[in-house]
Amino acid sequence: MIKSEFIQQYGHTWRVFERLVKDFDAEAWLQTGRGVITPARLSLHILLGTQYYLEDKTAFQFPSGKPFETDWETKTDDLPTQNDILEFSREMMEKTEKWLFDLEYGAENKSFPWAGETQLSVVIFLLRHSLFHIGELSSLLNESKDGVVEDHYVKAL
Repeated sequence: MIKSEFIQQYGHTWRVFERLVKDFDAEAWLQTGRGVITPARLSLHILLGTQYYLEDKTAFQFPSGKPFETDWETKTDDLPTQNDILEFSREMMEKTEKWLFDLEYGAENKSFPWAGETQLSVVIFLLRHSLFHIGELSSLLNESKDGVVEDHYVKAL
């Protein structure tokens, strides 16, 4: 029961993320925000964070051919396109669902002590981490469209 609830909640989160990424125009994707807080960088961070907490070491190749680098904060050029992020997102969504299904929620968390003592705490921590940054992404989308945006949270239900 609890597994299916988390799978549903994460599924909704992935759908919101995908809708936000799609809604940026090409210029806003790279230019909106300040410093490292831009849509392209935040989106990459969300996906890399997911890959990290899933302890997934699989190499990923962006469809655009742009290099895949894990240092989202210092990468200066060749940032991933929206399509790159959407492809990586779909892969991470599938892996997240499998992770949530296979995970022993009551097992000891040996990898991420800051998240809590059990694997359930990692599940909750990752969900909170993703939602925090999706909120930032939503704010950037609102900024880029002068506040005239779709309610992706509700539409993704």
